[in-house]
Amino acid sequence: MQLPPSLHTSILHSLEDQIAVINQSGNILEVNLAWQNFGCENGMPSGYTCEGFNYLDTLSNAAAAGDNYAGHAFQGIMDVLAGNLEVFYFEYPCHSPNEKRWFTMRVVALHGDESGSLFVISHHNVTQRKLAEERVEELAMKDPLTGLSNRRAFEFFLSSEIRSSIRNQTPIGLVLIDVDYFKNYNDEFGHAAGDQCLINVGQILLAHARRPSDHSARIGGDEFALILGNSPLEIVRQIAESILKSINDLKMLFGDSKQVSVSIGLLSVIPHKNITEDFLFKEADKALYCAKSAGRNQIVAIQSITTMPRTSLEPPSHHESIN
Repeated sequence: MQLPPSLHTSILHSLEDQIAVINQSGNILEVNLAWQNFGCENGMPSGYTCEGFNYLDTLSNAAAAGDNYAGHAFQGIMDVLAGNLEVFYFEYPCHSPNEKRWFTMRVVALHGDESGSLFVISHHNVTQRKLAEERVEELAMKDPLTGLSNRRAFEFFLSSEIRSSIRNQTPIGLVLIDVDYFKNYNDEFGHAAGDQCLINVGQILLAHARRPSDHSARIGGDEFALILGNSPLEIVRQIAESILKSINDLKMLFGDSKQVSVSIGLLSVIPHKNITEDFLFKEADKALYCAKSAGRNQIVAIQSITTMPRTSLEPPSHHESIN
């Protein structure tokens, strides 16, 4: 039994996917209700259908204005229209001021069109899947105990911040922190207390990473790091001093009146293209080693670093101890 055309139209308008039919020139011939509603939800007047408008011109103008996604979509549609592709798939972000959104575009010749001049464009909302993927990625970059970033996220952010500092010629601060006597504290009070100790340190670091260019991380068992974008040495030093005091104020005592504290190594530098994240990390780590060797519960700041990386066997650059 053949279904009436009106039923086909009702089915088309019942679909959640946004669907449009275009001709060989890119002119929009028909759209479904989901396409119309999406336009109205994004600033178009009520009843606006886009019919009669040229979809290729819209994409071309957006690409000329710098929209790379529009440029990629334009080329994909052109390949289908020219017969170079049977079907074109493309996943792209389409965020609004109020929410994140992602869609997949599918372009294919209209089934049953003997003229070969009609094509169907559909947009399928994949936002829930993308948000779930983002959540999984976020969890993969987090330390589950403290909620800070893990080593992987730290290395990614440090690399990104170095590139930004090179472009803008602004100083980047790097602070490495080691919890003093953590093993002793953990052995005396047990793992639950040890975990709480690390959580306390993490909360203090998080409170000192206030700007978008700041980043706190747990990079090892009792090792932490803080990246401070656009921060000269004096600012980095002040933040480190505040961290040192805040942790001492926790009064995490053990043994015969001993106390958990932290040793801190830090630096601030305006990097150039030859400076790598590994080099900066090693420099700050040498300062941290000096702080621990000098008696712990103190800060050692690198005052200057050489412009080229050195081997790890060489002594650290000029540094200053802050007790």
